[in-house]
Parts: sequence; structure tokens; C-alpha cells
Amino acid sequence: MEEQLQGIIKKLSLFREFTDTSKIEGLISRLSKTKDPGMQVFLLSNIMKEFKDLEAAFPVSDPLFPIIKRKEGMEIGSILYQEQKIGRLSLSLEDLNRNILIVGSTGHGKTSLIYSILKKASENGINYLIFDMKKDYRALGLGKDSVYIDANDLRINPLEVPVNTKEKEWAVHFADIFSDSFSLLIGSRDYLLENTINLCSSWDKNYPPRLADLLLYITLNGKRNDYFKVIEGRLKSLVSSTSMFDCNLGISFERMKDKNIIIGIENVGIAEQYFLVSFILSSFYYSNLGISSRKFNRLVVIDDAHSILDANKERDYAKGIPLIHSIIAKIREMGFGFIFPEQQVSSILSSAIQNTNTKFIGRVNLYSDLYRILPGNANVVSDFISKLNKSEFLVFNESIRPFCLFEADRVNIAKSVDPSMFAVKTAMDRQFLNFFKADSFSAKEESFLAEINSNYFLNLTLHMQNLSEIMDKEEFNSIKNMFLKNKVISQVSLDFPSGKTSKFLFINKDSNGKAGRIRDLNPLTEEEFFRNLFKYLVVNQLKISKSNFEEYEDGFLIKGLLKKYILVDYNIASLKRILETKFDSVIFLVNDNLSEQDVLAELIKESDQKQLLNMKALKIVHYKDFKI
Repeated sequence: MEEQLQGIIKKLSLFREFTDTSKIEGLISRLSKTKDPGMQVFLLSNIMKEFKDLEAAFPVSDPLFPIIKRKEGMEIGSILYQEQKIGRLSLSLEDLNRNILIVGSTGHGKTSLIYSILKKASENGINYLIFDMKKDYRALGLGKDSVYIDANDLRINPLEVPVNTKEKEWAVHFADIFSDSFSLLIGSRDYLLENTINLCSSWDKNYPPRLADLLLYITLNGKRNDYFKVIEGRLKSLVSSTSMFDCNLGISFERMKDKNIIIGIENVGIAEQYFLVSFILSSFYYSNLGISSRKFNRLVVIDDAHSILDANKERDYAKGIPLIHSIIAKIREMGFGFIFPEQQVSSILSSAIQNTNTKFIGRVNLYSDLYRILPGNANVVSDFISKLNKSEFLVFNESIRPFCLFEADRVNIAKSVDPSMFAVKTAMDRQFLNFFKADSFSAKEESFLAEINSNYFLNLTLHMQNLSEIMDKEEFNSIKNMFLKNKVISQVSLDFPSGKTSKFLFINKDSNGKAGRIRDLNPLTEEEFFRNLFKYLVVNQLKISKSNFEEYEDGFLIKGLLKKYILVDYNIASLKRILETKFDSVIFLVNDNLSEQDVLAELIKESDQKQLLNMKALKIVHYKDFKI
């Protein structure tokens, strides 16, 4: 009896992973405490019955029955055993961070499985980045938290140095990626690096050079040798074959850090795809270098993984380990996890296979692929795999022993996307796709922007006077209207005490790089512009009147018998704080678009009774009515 009981107790730990075992454990506890022989027989009989029922439901003694360690995570589908659903499969954040390989023939359900994983990831606040090779993920771009970037809209400058990165360090990284992408040997790589550093060190513009500038520099200044021919040829081919790299400042992925990003690159060449993906992943890596937190950040899907993780690169021993392997390893440390879907495993890097913690194996065309994925289990699982239905996979993970049969949750996937609907969404997302190309601005246009940026407190007439030596009134208005149309600048009006109305221009904060790298660029929102303008105008009046005052971020304290504060920042929180200070007089300067009633309504809405009692000291004033 004792031997039977110990055998049951030993196996109970396996059942706990699947079901509640408290009933049988309660019987065992009672058995250990009773001295009555009759009761012992009765309890043991019940224990044996309960145990047989557990074995029938969960045959853990079967070496192929999946033993799965319970863990917190996202449920993505059902665990099957002998055509019955016996539980749910979860992926933890650690599983996602340690990469996922999904293998299956065309139509088996790889995309559906990925949709299921991404859906659950989004529900758990995890964003994703997809390199879409066949438009399979285009429908995801319609989501409110997603941005789809077609290759025709994509602009990236590989010579644009990321924030907090040294120029020479980035030049080395650029040369390494370029060489790796286009199969160059070390001599060509060094030639490219030397010329890249020389170009960047001599570049005197306020924005980085383009690849076209590098090509021109090498053509004019590069030493004529075999390396020259190789590098010039590769650069010329890249510059002429795509417009993706034709910019000085590329689109900002930092502005999309809270978005799901889908990049469609189905019409891009293989080498160009590798080059592009390597640089985008590198930009994410460098932008995260200064962040101390290493929590899980983003899922990255590389569709048709062999396009980027090409096994042929691994076999070219002269070039060493493919750089993409190193990039993926580095960015994974930043809290990124990768999903590699593939039809033929023999086509992708062995390092990518080895560095995936979770493997979903569907029906495959070449069973020799199984030996690359599962060198110790290929013979055991080949029969299972041949019988898999669509959307069924064998799952291998260190928390599963030996493996489990899995069916992914069904997710509705749009077979096609309404072009008109997609066009509307693309227009909505256009703000994220802004880029800057220097030669899109003439010298006069750059001078115009530099004037507006440096002297935003001057009115339109004074700007025109300052630029009169290089452009007439007609040219000035033409350039101004062009920048207004493209939302590079904004124009506002202000009534003055004299009765005149002046117009002002400022660089729009939402221009996202369209203004280029004007030195000390100072883009503003409308509220920020009026705050700065009011400060400029008020401080001049205070100096003329020889008032005794102190200047603060949001206004001025006028010293004297009566405590007076002039608030120039349209910020209800600042106004509430100042009212609580109990000044004798608070003058709140507002722009002409705001009425006194609007300000009072917002103040009443945001204030408590004590703050409202102090409103008798408040005067809401437009600048035309302002007096010291």
C-alpha cells in the first residue's frame, strides 16, 4: 500500500500542471492522519479511483503526452492530445524576448498564427514592427495605433547619425552594414569607411549628407583603384534603383515609438531589403541605448525570414559571421523579440534557428529541414508533422516536455483592403512620414527659414525688410505661401495698442524635420509662440517704463506697493497657482483668438472654490488693451 501511495504522490506534480488536484491531495492528507485500518482501506480505494480518473483524462505516463510548466502569459491557442483540447498554450514575455521560429508550407497558417500572437501582444500593451514582404500584414495598418509605410513613402538616410552616437562610430557601422549587404570584402569596406569619414568631416551643412552626396564625393575625390570601381558601382546602383535613401533627414521612428509599424518592402531587391532592415533595426538599437529600463519593448516580425537571414551569407566564411546576427542579438538585449516565419528552414541562418526559444513546426515540404530544427527529435516527430491539419503546429519550448500539438486561435484576416479606406488612413498617417531633402530648398528658401527661425518676434514687414537684398516682395510671398501650404511654418495675427494689426511667422513644431537642420532650429506650437512673443513685447514695455520687475518662465512679477503679476503663458495650471498666491492684481495676457469667456469657462471647470474666490484679482487682457 505504501509503495502504491508513494508512486501516486510522485506523479501528482505532473497533473498539477493541467488540473486541480486538491481533492486527491485532501484524501492523501486524511490517510496520513488516520489510524483506523478500515478507514485507511476506504481512503486508499478512493485515492486509487481518483488517480485512475486523472490518468484517463491526462495520460502523463505516455512519453508523448505534453507536460507543460504553467506560467503567466498570453493565451494564443489550444493544446491538443488525441484530437481533444486539453488546455491552453501561453507565451510569456520571456518567450517573446527569446525569439520565435514558425515553420510551415504555404497556406498552412503561419500568418494566422502571427496575427493571433500580435493581437494578444497589442491587448497586453506590446507594440510590433513588421517587415512585410508580400502585403500579408497590410490590413493591420488600418488600426488606429498602427502606421503602414509603403516602400514608395519610406525615406531613410543611412548617413544620418542617431542621437547620442559619435559620428565616426556610426560611419564604421554604416560601412559594416553596406559591406555585409552587398557582399564586399574587407578592402572595399575600408575604402568606403575612409571616404565616408572624409566626407562627413568636411561637410559644412546643417544637415547630414545623402548617399548621393557620398557617391559624388567618391567620384570626385576617391582614389582610382579597384576598390573605387566596386564602391562607386554599388553606390550608383543603390542610388538609382530606389528613392528610399534619397533624403538628408529620414522619417522619425522615434515619433512612432508608441505605434505599431508595418513596412511594406515587397518590391525591393534582396540586397536592398537586407540593407534597409539592418539600418532600421540599428536605428531602434541606438535610440534605446540611453534608456536604463530593459523591459520588453517590441515584437519584430521578419516575414519570409530567408530574405534577410540568408543561410548563404553564413556559408561565405571569407566575410565572417553575418552582421544581421549581431544586430538582432544586440537589439534583443534592449527588450525586442523576433518572430521568424519561414517555409524552408534550409534557407535561413542556423544561428537564427539556434537562438529561438520557441519553435512552431507545421507541415514542411522538405523533411530534411526537420533535422536542422530538431536534430534530436526529427525521427520522432516526422509522423506527427505529416498528419498536421491546417493551423496545427508542434510546439517546442523549454517549458514543454517533449513537445505539444497546438492549434492557433482563429483570427479574422482581411483577404483584401479597400483601396479608398487605405488611402484615407495613409493620409491620416502622413504626419509620421515627413522627411527632409536639402535640395528641395533653394538658397533663398533656406535664407527665408533661417530669418523666421532667428527673428520670430518680428512682424511680416520686418522679415521682408531683412530679406530685401536677396528677394523682392513677390518672391517673399511666394516662398511664404509655399511653406504655409506644406505646414513648415505657421502664421498668426496680433492687434496692438496702436490699433494696428501685425502678422507673425514661426517654424511649426509639427513640421517634423521639413525645415531641415537650420542652425539652432526653434520650432514652436502656437501657444509657445505667443508666450515668447508676449515676453518679448512686455519686457520691452517694462524697460521703457523703468519698472522694477523679476522675470519668470511664465511671466513677470512687478515689484511695488501692490503685488502685480503679468502671466504670458496660456496655462490654466499656472494661472491657478498664481491666483493661490493672492496677488493684488493678476494680468493674464491672451492672444486674439481667445475670448475672456473661454478662459473663464476653462478656469471655472478646472478650479476649486478657494481658487475661484481669488478670481477678483484677475484681469484677462488682449494685448491691444494691455497697459503696464
